[in-house]
Amino acid sequence: MFNKVLLLDDNKATNFIHTKFLKQSDACNEIVSFLTGKDALEHLKDKDSVFPDLIISDINMPTMDVWEFLDLYNTIERSVKTNPKIILLTTSLSPEDNERIKAYPMVSQIINKPLDKRAIQNLIEKFIKGEDSQQ
Repeated sequence: MFNKVLLLDDNKATNFIHTKFLKQSDACNEIVSFLTGKDALEHLKDKDSVFPDLIISDINMPTMDVWEFLDLYNTIERSVKTNPKIILLTTSLSPEDNERIKAYPMVSQIINKPLDKRAIQNLIEKFIKGEDSQQ
């Protein structure tokens, strides 16, 4: 089970739907969602908050796209900074995004947006059940 999931999407409805599906899956204890990369980064820098096990972010957002977010994410210094799984969401993966992703090895996967129950189940099987079977 994920202890904490961070959702980042500039669309409130998308965050709401993804939160609903995550709760229905019983795959996480806590879900936090943000509409801007700036707000998500502030949360991640907060030494009093638990660092997420999973970050799910839209690629294309106004003011700060996911690439800028990831660059700033790399500068976060916390004593308890786990290496969360980072999933990027896209409505259509452009060849440019496909090339850019190579510079971000911390990204675990890119999947089509929006998440649905099946996609969340796949994440659970890949990252939760997969880890259990390796121990």
